[in-house]
Amino acid sequence: MQEQINEEFEQQIGAARYERSATRQDERTGYRTRSYEFKGGWIRGLRIPRARKIGIRFTIFDQWERVQPAAYEAMLTAYLLGRSSAAAVAISEMFGQSRFSRSFMQRLVKQFEERFRAYQDRAITKRWTYVFIDGMAVKEHDVYLRDKVVIFAYGMTNEHETNLLGWVVADGEDENAVRGLLLDLKRRGLVGPELFISDDAGGIKAAIALEYPHVPWQLCAFHKIKNIQDHLLSQENKKAILREAGDIYQCSRSREEAIKRFKAFVRRWKGKEPEAVRLFAQGFEHTLRYFACPEHMWASVRTNNPLEQFIGKIRAWTGRFNYFQGRANLNLALFTYVVYKSGELVPGYLNKPFGGKPTLFVA
Repeated sequence: MQEQINEEFEQQIGAARYERSATRQDERTGYRTRSYEFKGGWIRGLRIPRARKIGIRFTIFDQWERVQPAAYEAMLTAYLLGRSSAAAVAISEMFGQSRFSRSFMQRLVKQFEERFRAYQDRAITKRWTYVFIDGMAVKEHDVYLRDKVVIFAYGMTNEHETNLLGWVVADGEDENAVRGLLLDLKRRGLVGPELFISDDAGGIKAAIALEYPHVPWQLCAFHKIKNIQDHLLSQENKKAILREAGDIYQCSRSREEAIKRFKAFVRRWKGKEPEAVRLFAQGFEHTLRYFACPEHMWASVRTNNPLEQFIGKIRAWTGRFNYFQGRANLNLALFTYVVYKSGELVPGYLNKPFGGKPTLFVA
């Protein structure tokens, strides 16, 4: 290894030691020593020659390095948790990777940030028939600790293939925030879906109506039923009324049958639970948009459950953070889950950890 280091150095400056040559590009300025850790062990005392002006790249380190994926994951997680490269290095040493430098950590994080920027700008080439929209509450610290909402867009096809299309971080689920997300999806190539699915948030509805006025909106049937539970006068009625409300969607084989069941539900319960029934009836027609879809998709698109399940997994992934130190750390923490699910949290070119192009999780 030492012989190859010396040879590569001489090739890059264009001359051997003490040699006068017309091809010389720079002068030597002594050596620095370093230790080198790889899968087979730990080499101490390598002498790394220095040049006065030009930066020297030694390919031998790329050829020999075999850092385990678990160490990369530990370092990235430690960086996000510790919020500094120094903390990440200190933590990663406990995983058996004993002498990673702070500059190594900084380059690794920079590479990860570059992958995130490329992910943000990726083109959406697949046709996503259904788009779910929902938010997740988080805490972000930037001067002060504040409550924020991450608003996600989640795509699904008629073959039940799903993918996270994008997200924005905002103060709340207001119209401007959701509209910004929809405009970004348009910019990256999202062709108008056949159905949007969300809860009853006013900002989401307003943004969809503005940016996709001709696309139907499906109100999540689960949220509609849950609203009954939140406004019951007597908890003794809970089991029966919720079961009957659920049957409207689960047992109906057509929109007409669902309306018939709904009218029977209103007649049965409006005297016992007037407020719950009034709120359930308000906007009820928006919960039936899914009947225009293929029947094999009804159970998947009548509620926002596919996206809520995804958000539940992200919440579990980021649950180690009490809060996020700034917007950049919040976005990187979310991105770690995206690439983890794609199998690319650690890129497939471990032999060259700072070169080449990573495989991205593409929508």
